[in-house]
Amino acid sequence: MRFSSILTLALAVTCEGAWKTDYPFYAETLAGVVGARGLYVDETGDILVVSKISSSITVIYNRPNGTVAQEILVTGSGLNHGISYSYGSLYASSSTTVYRWPYTPGQRSPITAPAETVISNIPDGYHVTRTLVFDNEGRLLVSVGSSSNVDGNSDRARIRRFSLSGSLPKMFSTGEVFADGLRNEVGLTLHPCGVVYGVENGVDNLDRADLGGDIHNENPAEEMNRFDQAPGRHYGYPYCFSTYNLTGYPPGSQLAHPDFLNDGVHSDEFCQAVEYNIPPILAMPSHAAPLGIEFFRGQNCDSDGAFPCNMIEDAVVAFHGSWNRDIKRGYRVAWIPFNETTGNPTGELIDIIYEEDLSDCSTCFQPVNAVFGLDGCLYVSCDTLGEIIRIYYIGA
Repeated sequence: MRFSSILTLALAVTCEGAWKTDYPFYAETLAGVVGARGLYVDETGDILVVSKISSSITVIYNRPNGTVAQEILVTGSGLNHGISYSYGSLYASSSTTVYRWPYTPGQRSPITAPAETVISNIPDGYHVTRTLVFDNEGRLLVSVGSSSNVDGNSDRARIRRFSLSGSLPKMFSTGEVFADGLRNEVGLTLHPCGVVYGVENGVDNLDRADLGGDIHNENPAEEMNRFDQAPGRHYGYPYCFSTYNLTGYPPGSQLAHPDFLNDGVHSDEFCQAVEYNIPPILAMPSHAAPLGIEFFRGQNCDSDGAFPCNMIEDAVVAFHGSWNRDIKRGYRVAWIPFNETTGNPTGELIDIIYEEDLSDCSTCFQPVNAVFGLDGCLYVSCDTLGEIIRIYYIGA
């Protein structure tokens, strides 16, 4: 399904006090969903949205006459962020539980079947999003962030993986540790080649005396991670951090967190040894709060309004925006090109849509998730404004 044409709106690119796009990107508000967080595009092109405010899932779709409509499919159960689909079931999460419902792509009426509990007893508190992704073998990955700014260990800050065969629900603690040492890997996605990628939110208030004391404004980096190692490998938190802007260290350098520096184990040398700590593939600006990552698979590419084919397998990342920084940072969705030869990001972050005025962020544009529709346009959720925004591309 394609949403109705909006190319005639190409001059309406600024939402005063909220967001802005620059050529060749243009945007409009597609729909309003209060507290919009997780997004999923089903096989028919309908867009499913989780609201953390109303604890609901809304479907957004095109009527036959071309107008946009929306319908609430599910309410209740404390749903707050995670959403996915697999083999006839719609999955969503609260802070403690993963649920599922029978769902047929293109269904636009409320789901009357009761929620089935899939994963139970997820530890609650502090970081409460539970991002959901299925791998190519149909296994469910669930990401859980730390229980504080800096935990004493990584026992909670992990991605666990579950086979959903056999009886349900599964106890969260029984899931395989897919990746360890991830402070808050809210953004997760499956690359077209089948590898899982994620974006991580680093620690706050970083202060290490031997590196200049208070270095929190520019460090640590937010991370982009590629999970192509054996299950259970460690990615640093809480023992290590990645630099972003620190004199004498290139971005992405691995250093020990001061809480562990003198414990006799977690030295800078420990953090720089890949057998103990897998570094990120990209060090991104500190405190920008990346919450969503998606790769462009070429849907409808080079058609009117669709993203171009030369962006296939490039990433987009939604940066929700900083609080632990003197000068605000983030509040944007960025295009991150990948090198076709190396398969790694080039290091560029190119604005697609962004908050123009960061002087007063009581009504700032704070994107949460970004996904590509079947029409090749990009759809972005913003919880602070309660909007779903459609972004389209009109090049030369």
